Formats: sequence, C-alpha cells, structure tokens
Amino acid sequence: MKNKIIITLVVIASSLTSMAQVGIGTNTPDASAKLDITANGSAVSLLLPRLTTTQRNASVLSPNAGLVIYNSTTKALEVAISGSLWADVVNGSTSAVASGSTTSTGKIGIGTTSPNANAILDVNSTTSGVLLPKAATDPTGVEGMIYYNTTSENVKLYNGTSWIALIN
Repeated sequence: MKNKIIITLVVIASSLTSMAQVGIGTNTPDASAKLDITANGSAVSLLLPRLTTTQRNASVLSPNAGLVIYNSTTKALEVAISGSLWADVVNGSTSAVASGSTTSTGKIGIGTTSPNANAILDVNSTTSGVLLPKAATDPTGVEGMIYYNTTSENVKLYNGTSWIALIN
C-alpha cells in the first residue's frame, strides 16, 4: 500500500514539473512555443479580445508591453509598446495608453502564477513564443481573428470584411 502511494506521488510530481508548454489542439506542443495552438480542421485561427477604442481606454489601464487586442473601432490589431503607447499594426500609427490599475480576477496565466490584470490570457516566457494556428487558406473569418497562412507565409488578421496580411 505504501509503495502505491509513493509511486502515485512520483507520477503526479513528474507530470506537474514536465509541463513546460501548453498545447491547444495538440498533445505535443512545439518545444519553441510556450503556447501552441494547432488547428484540428475545424478551428484554424485565434480570436483576440475585441474592444472599441472607448472600451480599451476605460478598461485596459497601464498594460504591459506586448499586450495584444483587436480594436473594433479602427479595425486593427493593436499592441501595447513600452507601456505608454498602443501601436496599430495594420496602419502603423500609435496612440497613448490610459493609466491606472485593473484587478486580475478570472485571468489565466501560462508560465506565471500572477497573470497581468489587463490580459485574459497571460503567456509569460523568456525562452519561448506563442505558436499561432496555421492554415493553407483563409478560413471563415470573425472580426479579430488571426492565424498563420502557410501558403503565403503571412500572419493574417480578419477585420470584419477581409483578411489582411500583417507580415510580408
């Protein structure tokens, strides 16, 4: 009986320490990615948080650099840079970040036990990236979706009307 308990504890402990990557749609996430989102044939993109400019300014306060949202007012992907600016990845413009603090209730962290309050999902790593879903053709789009197109080798964003290539 004592041996079974010890073996069970060893198995549980080893499974907890071996979870370096998280996979969605895969049981074997890529070693270079902290989060690997793999398309399974039905879902081939990542749907980002969608906020209007007014909602962003009222609720995303003092974001960490790297926070990404889809701005449904400007129809663009925005990234918080240097903690003080939003960079519009589609149009190349910037705007000021609203300051203040936000509570982190109901947030999910990968690689962190205290996710950033402005993020729904905080993937934190100094050695890995996030692997986007991949597809050879544009899927049916929902405003704010992004994915990696393997044919054109572009990251694409759906703006509610069409897919826009973000990387050439």
